Order: sequence, then C-alpha cells, then structure tokens
Amino acid sequence: MSAGTIVTPELFSAMTSPEAAELASASALRPVAVLPTGAVEQHGPHLPLALDIWLASAVARAAAQGQDGIRVCEPLPYGSSQHHRAFAGTMSLSPRTFIAVLCELAANLWQDGYLPVVLNGHGGNRAAIQVAITTLGADGVVMAGFSYFDLIADVAARVLPDHAGGTGHACALETALMMHVLPQTVRHDRIPEGTTPPSWPDPHLYSGAAVSVWRPFETIRPNGVIGTPSDATPAAGAALFEAAVTRSRDTLLTLQSHYGQRRPS
Repeated sequence: MSAGTIVTPELFSAMTSPEAAELASASALRPVAVLPTGAVEQHGPHLPLALDIWLASAVARAAAQGQDGIRVCEPLPYGSSQHHRAFAGTMSLSPRTFIAVLCELAANLWQDGYLPVVLNGHGGNRAAIQVAITTLGADGVVMAGFSYFDLIADVAARVLPDHAGGTGHACALETALMMHVLPQTVRHDRIPEGTTPPSWPDPHLYSGAAVSVWRPFETIRPNGVIGTPSDATPAAGAALFEAAVTRSRDTLLTLQSHYGQRRPS
C-alpha cells in the first residue's frame, strides 16, 4: 500500500484474513471482488502515464462505497500496451502474461468465495480480459469484466462536441475525466490542438469499426493521441465520472444477482 492510500471500508485488502473469510460466507450471494485493471503508458504530452489505472481505480472505489457486498482489490496497474512502446515510460505486459495473471488472481478470489469482476480502464486490455473470462469458464470459475467507458457512450455523446471522432486515447473523454478526478495532473498548456488524421479502420473509441487491426500508435499520430483533447472541460468530466460510477455500481450489483449464487459443493 502506498503512503497516499486512503483506507476506507470498500478496500478488499484492508480486511484481515478472517474478515475476508467471514464476508465470503455472510450471505447467500458471493460478495463481488472488483479488480481494477488499466495501464501505465503514454497519454500524449498532457496526461500522466498512470491515467488508465487511476481512473479505473477511482471509478471502482466510488462505485463500491456503501455497498456491503462489494470490495475493491488492489489494482493491477500494468496491461497490454505494446502498441505504445515507442513512447517513453510505457510499461507493458505481453497479452499472454496479462491473461495468466488475471486467471490466477480471479481463481484465487473464486476459490475463497468471491465473484471476481474486472473493471477495466484500458482499451488494449479488452481482448485479453475476454480470453481470461473464457479460459476460466472452462474450468468452472466465473469471472466477469467490463470497461467503464463502454457504459457511458451516450453520456459522451451528450457532453462532448464530437464523441465519435473526438474520443480514443488521451482524448476529450480521458482529459475531461482527469480534469475532474485529478485536475492537478493535467498539463493544460500542453493539450494538443487538432484531431486524428483519417485512417482505416477508424481507431476512435466509439467508432464501432467491424474490422480489427493491430497498429503502433506512433503510426496513427506522432503525439500518440487519438481524438480531440482540446474539447475537454471539467464539467464534462464531472458528468462522465458520475455516469461511470453509477452505471458501474449497477453493473456490479446485476452481475452479483445473476452469477453470485453459491453452487452446491
């Protein structure tokens, strides 16, 4: 635990081992153990390397507040970020390693009586999380996962000038969220103007492109930004964060009600 960690009731690792065992058996439903995932990678010239994991952790902790059956695990900060390695500071796990770590941690939680749910903050982790869920399912372990930003596309469409072409990476959405959650980390004087040059398939976050391809980010835009970060405002960030927290909480509770039933031993 870092010196700056604020210990609050929703933290999984703040429990003692007997308390963790007691919570796991306290009700007919498994408690949810939320594992925030993200990345430590470049976010253009204006945002910090840890943005993805900081935002995922902030959403997870806010979503779990006041919920007796939800605990937030220590975050897994490193994700699959090889496509950002041309930019200094990016720390990446291979997809194989990331999947293996997810599977082992989730299996531990399931064996201890919890329902493991990944709350993800990095688009590059999506495919690996799906593979981990499928791999564990074949072994009888139920794990779920979602990316918080996928839950708020309609809010982005309402509060951002160009949610389709303006969001992607270090974009209006992420810049606005950081203006609200951690405003001191945004380098306002370095927010780049302009937007992403046209490319195919469309790399933007909400493009819904039917075709997938792997590309290093420096080939898309030299500054590593996809979208239009200059469209960001603190007010938009507040609306996006509130929606991310509310919808993540609703999603976690729905997952628990559907998949948290204890199976006969």
